[in-house]
Amino acid sequence: MNTTTLNVMLSRSIFSVMCLFAVIAYTGNAQTTKKKSTKKAKTPAAVQAPSKDSSGVVEEKIDPPNLNVRPKALSGTAFVFPEYKDFTLSNGLHVYLLENHEQPTLTFNIVIRGGDAYDPRGKEGTAAISGDMLGKGTKNRTAGQIAETLDGVGANISVSSAGESMTINASFLKRHTNTVLAILSEQLREPTFAEEELDKLKTQYQSSVASRRSRPAELAQALSRKVIYGMNNPLARRTSEGSIKAVTREDIVAFHSDYVRPNSASIAIVGDINEKEARDLLQKYFSMWEKGTRPETEFPPIRTEPAGVYFVPRKGAVQSAVIVCAAGPAVRERDYSAAQIMTGYIGGGFGSLLFNTLRETYSYTYSPFSVLTRGRRYNRIAVGAEVRSAVTDSAVAVIYRELRKLASEGPDEQALARRVASEVGQYQIAFERASTVAAVLQNSWLNDVPIDEVVNYTSRLEALGVGDVQEAAGRYLGMFNTRLVVVGSPDIRSKLEQFGPIKDFTLDLEPAAPVQYPKVAMTYDQLVEKYIEAIGGSAAVASIKSLVISGTAKMSMQGSDMKGTFQRTVTSAKQEKSAIDLGTMKQTQWVDGKSAWVSMMDGPAGEQSKLEAGALILDARIFPFATLVQDGYQVVVKWNENGLIVVQASSPFERTDRYYLDEKTMLVVRLEKDESTQRGILTTVEKYEDFVTVAGVKFPSVTRIQNSIYSLTMNSAYEVNASIDDSLFTPQKK
Repeated sequence: MNTTTLNVMLSRSIFSVMCLFAVIAYTGNAQTTKKKSTKKAKTPAAVQAPSKDSSGVVEEKIDPPNLNVRPKALSGTAFVFPEYKDFTLSNGLHVYLLENHEQPTLTFNIVIRGGDAYDPRGKEGTAAISGDMLGKGTKNRTAGQIAETLDGVGANISVSSAGESMTINASFLKRHTNTVLAILSEQLREPTFAEEELDKLKTQYQSSVASRRSRPAELAQALSRKVIYGMNNPLARRTSEGSIKAVTREDIVAFHSDYVRPNSASIAIVGDINEKEARDLLQKYFSMWEKGTRPETEFPPIRTEPAGVYFVPRKGAVQSAVIVCAAGPAVRERDYSAAQIMTGYIGGGFGSLLFNTLRETYSYTYSPFSVLTRGRRYNRIAVGAEVRSAVTDSAVAVIYRELRKLASEGPDEQALARRVASEVGQYQIAFERASTVAAVLQNSWLNDVPIDEVVNYTSRLEALGVGDVQEAAGRYLGMFNTRLVVVGSPDIRSKLEQFGPIKDFTLDLEPAAPVQYPKVAMTYDQLVEKYIEAIGGSAAVASIKSLVISGTAKMSMQGSDMKGTFQRTVTSAKQEKSAIDLGTMKQTQWVDGKSAWVSMMDGPAGEQSKLEAGALILDARIFPFATLVQDGYQVVVKWNENGLIVVQASSPFERTDRYYLDEKTMLVVRLEKDESTQRGILTTVEKYEDFVTVAGVKFPSVTRIQNSIYSLTMNSAYEVNASIDDSLFTPQKK
């Protein structure tokens, strides 16, 4: 990424240009320190053949054990994917068969492409209610008769709906096969959807929706889906009392007709059964299930919300549910396995990064987590924990620090090897259960994953190295990719400002209604007059032809701190030279009133494009608020926001600024800048504090700058009308 591109993305002033430093350091470290795996191919150990005595009998020599040496683990056996059969019926029903004759039980598991994501807009909950209504009566049986019959034989038929799928599971003893499958077949083909049963079920759902407000972790996960996928994405929408109330019997009938069809389904048969028996049962109970035509459904592309903090206040909360989230790869993308191992390495239980830091080192939480969803279109990475309210901001800082370190330095190779071995081992052990094999096979069918990828999954995991995981961390968890979701006490809100602009949501995960602030009975010109009078008067302000600002700077970026110095020289002729040195980050920029140049890390100065130069020239002002109209901004006096008069200014260079004037002092105490970037809108907040008087004019001695990437504190000293040569504002040839 070149300097010009980065400058287009980021704010142009010397304060906001910190974002550019962060990018250079972040991406530079990720590129130059990417680790390489030091794995070596395993060499089989030498085997000593047993000797024979004179009679020809094999004599096996056994070495006595050495009690001072820990025995080594036995060599692993090769993993062989379990045997299964698959075929498709004439009505389109896809079948997996896994024989397991250890116990006289059977499981019929049906996965249907028709889950919550297919709910009609405004009637969220239709899929889930449709699934539950299958057990509330058929053409030949009432809901009570179904329940009584299943209880009588110790069987169970359950239905669940999530994402793009509905799952129906029937488990029973083999001797009750005909009883259970007769009911299951009727539920699929001939449900009655009785109105009185629907009303009862809707009441239960509405009560469940109301109770979700008391579960902060669930609220945080649901909001993170909205933030990453897009507020109105089908995979992010959720039920409400209103959407449940809006569901009608006609909606249930239509959903069943559209989606609960054999040509949209896969059935996995697991247990004490052979292929002939399975085919006979399928013919008897499922051949009459008629295929249908699925409606065409278009899923919108992923549209992640702008960077910032998405906050849900819960009065009286003593804990905060914290999630740092980002978009992840689709399950069919080549780096999904690396991203999956990465998330496990970050927060997958004992030995993970967050377990060792958030829990063991700082005692902020008991159970940190990190997950990657498994969807066919796009996915979500969620990293977080429930922490005490008092340490919410500290926990977030630790999470960001660990993510940045993983992307810039890569994982510890031994720790990664343990994580891979654990994932592979758990996966292979789970395959001892035929039900797990069936679930994996059906998941591959649902997501259109080639079966070869399923069979060779463990081999792909074992081939991953530190470089693969580091690359995945850089791609998906970089500073521009993550968003922060917090559900907690209103008291912690101010502590979250350091992580970016805060967007408030209700407990129903709707954007908080904007407050209707009172209008301001003053024009922009009148405000400028009062502002100039407040900082020292028109004569004192007009006498300042140049200003030199110098001091110390401290930057915090995702848990890492950097300190250094800065100096900015600006004149009334739109000339500026700014330089900042934070050790590993250095930048200098020059503006001579007509052109602009930028140098990184003492490198050659690059002249900026006409567009970039124009933006930098606008920022080369001593008192920018006083010259907004003169500089071509579209200015609107908005309102009085809790004692702060808000003035919005839209520049000709795709940036919107909001100035906040204290109504008592008429000083500019806050500035918000919305900058359009390749990653969306980046909002930077500048706060001005501790004003001092120099040459009769007030200037802030402390400036605090925050956005979703970094926070910066600058302590400033001022020199007025120093002798300055125009050559200072043009880079000198080296």
